[in-house]
Amino acid sequence: MAFLTLKALSSYRIKIVVTLLSCSIFLVFANSYDASSELLDDVEVIEANVVEETSSGPVLDLVSEVIEAPQIELLDEATDNSSVDGVYYEEQNDEGSEAQHVSPESLGPVIIELKTPRGKKAQSQPHFLLDHTEPWFPAMAPILEVEPDSLPPSLDSLGLPEKEKPLLPAEMLEVDNHPRMPRIAILIDDLGYNRHGMESSLILPKEVALAILPGTPFASKTALGAQEQGRVTLLHAPMENQRELKLGPGGLYANMTKQELQATLNQDIDGLPGIQGVNNHMGSLLTTKQQAMDWVMETLTGRSLFFIDSLTSPQSVARQAAENHGLRTASRDVFLDNIRSEKAIDRQFARLIKLARRHGSALAIGHPYPETTAYLKKRLQQLKGDGVQLVPLLDVLLPPKTQHINH
Repeated sequence: MAFLTLKALSSYRIKIVVTLLSCSIFLVFANSYDASSELLDDVEVIEANVVEETSSGPVLDLVSEVIEAPQIELLDEATDNSSVDGVYYEEQNDEGSEAQHVSPESLGPVIIELKTPRGKKAQSQPHFLLDHTEPWFPAMAPILEVEPDSLPPSLDSLGLPEKEKPLLPAEMLEVDNHPRMPRIAILIDDLGYNRHGMESSLILPKEVALAILPGTPFASKTALGAQEQGRVTLLHAPMENQRELKLGPGGLYANMTKQELQATLNQDIDGLPGIQGVNNHMGSLLTTKQQAMDWVMETLTGRSLFFIDSLTSPQSVARQAAENHGLRTASRDVFLDNIRSEKAIDRQFARLIKLARRHGSALAIGHPYPETTAYLKKRLQQLKGDGVQLVPLLDVLLPPKTQHINH
């Protein structure tokens, strides 16, 4: 009887061991939690059948003493943070030591060691991780070797660049150099003697400059009206002419001493509020005198005024004297109304445009005649078709020289 019992026990022992080993190997190569769960259910059914068959008598005690096999336990996902598809494996050694968990680290592969029954030698197979001499590290993105200047700008808390690189203008090409539009400037002389001349001049475009004779009835009023409009105004300084024509108040003569000439000139300037420059009235004699012109320019330098040479004589040295003293200056190019007719004025205006196209700019001088002011009022509205631009007198002045000659 005892022999039969031991024989039956051995049969059941072999059956249990084979079953458990088969299940363990199957679980190792399972690809999903569901497959492992179904297999575990089968194992539980087999174990239940075996226990039910050996649940009575001394056989159960012998089975519990003899069986020595690894125990595999399925743990719940919530018990540990290391899992493979939700399945956790715990393995206990023969000596009853603490359980060792094998779990993935940084997305690395899971390595599971299976215990073999006593008396059987485990087959060792080479493993690309276990047999490698250096530790394994998870794959990382490569670090590019770039220059610091080529790195993108760091972002602040708002996700915007901390400092934007300033935009630089594109290189200027030859096709970008457009020619400048020809410019014309107009100066009306001899203002101050009558109201009509004042009023007709002040209704012209404000780019038209006004030159006012000193000591005349409407001199101050004309100067104030032009100043309110932001219009350029000049002292129309009377200077001695070769025909010995009367100059009127504030005239400058060739026989004056330096003190007399400069005192008279300063008095003329003080009588006109807001003037910005001076030009000569007549002056075909005085403008040819170098010393007298130096005294004039010396006075204007101290008051930061510019000078326009009306060029009443081809021998005038006035512009050269102004340049020598570092003043802004220019010379008259065209007289509009030497002949007071619309046809003659139109001919001179066409000459003005021609000179502006040739030299880039040109200056015309006219007078407050009814024919002149009526023509300019109409003609200056048609400049767009001529391809020229009416500009303030200051825009056609030559810049002052950096060094000037003192006489």
